[in-house]
Amino acid sequence: MKMKKSMSLMMVLALSTALAACGGGNNANNTAETNTGNATTTNEANTGTNTTTNEPAAEEPAKTDEVVTIKYATWGDKADNGAEMKRIKAFEAAHPNIKVEIDKSMDWPWDEKLAAAAAANKLPDVTWLFNVPLAVGSGWLEDLTPYLEQDPDFSSDKIYGNLSDTGKYNGKQFALPHGLFSWVIVINKDLFAKANIPIPGPNWTLSELEEISKKLTNFNEQQFGIDGAAGMGDVLIPNFNPSLGASTWDGTKYNYTDPAWAEAINWANNFGMKDKSSLQSYTKEQRDKWYGKDISGFNIGKVGMVFDATWSLGWYKDNLKFNWDVLPVPGVNGQKAGLVTDYAGVTKSSQHKKEAVEFLKWMTYSKDGWLNRIKDEAPLASMPLVNDPAVWDAWLNQKFVTPGIKEIVKAIPNGVLETFKYQPGFADFTSKVKDKYNEKFQKGEARPEDVAAELQEQSMKYYNEAMEKINEATK
Repeated sequence: MKMKKSMSLMMVLALSTALAACGGGNNANNTAETNTGNATTTNEANTGTNTTTNEPAAEEPAKTDEVVTIKYATWGDKADNGAEMKRIKAFEAAHPNIKVEIDKSMDWPWDEKLAAAAAANKLPDVTWLFNVPLAVGSGWLEDLTPYLEQDPDFSSDKIYGNLSDTGKYNGKQFALPHGLFSWVIVINKDLFAKANIPIPGPNWTLSELEEISKKLTNFNEQQFGIDGAAGMGDVLIPNFNPSLGASTWDGTKYNYTDPAWAEAINWANNFGMKDKSSLQSYTKEQRDKWYGKDISGFNIGKVGMVFDATWSLGWYKDNLKFNWDVLPVPGVNGQKAGLVTDYAGVTKSSQHKKEAVEFLKWMTYSKDGWLNRIKDEAPLASMPLVNDPAVWDAWLNQKFVTPGIKEIVKAIPNGVLETFKYQPGFADFTSKVKDKYNEKFQKGEARPEDVAAELQEQSMKYYNEAMEKINEATK
């Protein structure tokens, strides 16, 4: 499956409009799952061909003569007043003939539970997807293409064009993204001010990060510059070589033998695990002694920067006791935002596919769905997936949206999307081949340069094997 090289210009226009109108658990040791292909390049040739002046077609409840109940599988917040229940209640209010029940039998390990449900013919109607290619190749998912072709609200200029394409296999749409996030560097502005360090601009570099990290470090006070830097390797690949996407994917193949991969991994391991301004260069026993067992040094104000993702921003807003903001991941030979998406689909075994598609729409490309999510689930960390100025204006006006977050939004059209959840074979390649080298790299027991050829061969082997299954399942 190839990933398109351009995203709708409407995304850029919508963001610009929204930004102009706006004016004004957390895991500190997150590790990037691995990223891929160029998410976007603005297509200037389309300038002016699309507008957002027309309102989307009215969203009507699915036409049925009875109240239908569908089951929904999610690993989101399922508490009585949690985000998932708020989403369901808003959907049911707009679609009174459709009831949604959370399938409580679905839990981790997600892929194994989905497989067991499929074997027992008990798949939910709508499900979140941790490994889209596995679900497609296993024949679990409904082809959404006929439903989307009949829906005037679904078009390339109303949803991220190429992000939708990541759920498309052999020309058929089997999944849609329902959440969009970006990797970021979160900073403690108070520590920067205390050390008289100016906050860098959004186009800062890795060398600036290293310099700032060292200036922020005071070992006698157990204060350090950064945490999580060792997890930045895969995200940095496109910043070392802008012609590559995340995980070295270029749209048709992997490129682990390209020097950019080894350079990115070596930087992350050498700086993240060895530089004494990086908290990861110290043992867990030391960190627990300084801050308390399993306590994040960044969260308690003892670390100046942390590599994290925007899904943590709501937690930061509610829990941090100091002034903070975010910066893009630093550049080297250029700078591209690392993007992360979550997916959902309708199962082929569903007895209520039309209603299930209505609910999937509510979560993915419905304007009303996003406006309700922003209102009901605030703070909503997921960035919207629709090109609508009203939606973006509402999202950008949430209280936790800092100036730095607005810079992240501006970088989306030139971002690269991680491969883990949508790229055929990549999840298996990662768990069975690539991951076994991570600890060896960190300990100096192996060098990326020495295993690049093996990873190149194995990555394509797993990709081709997964595509064979998908080709068979999507005939």
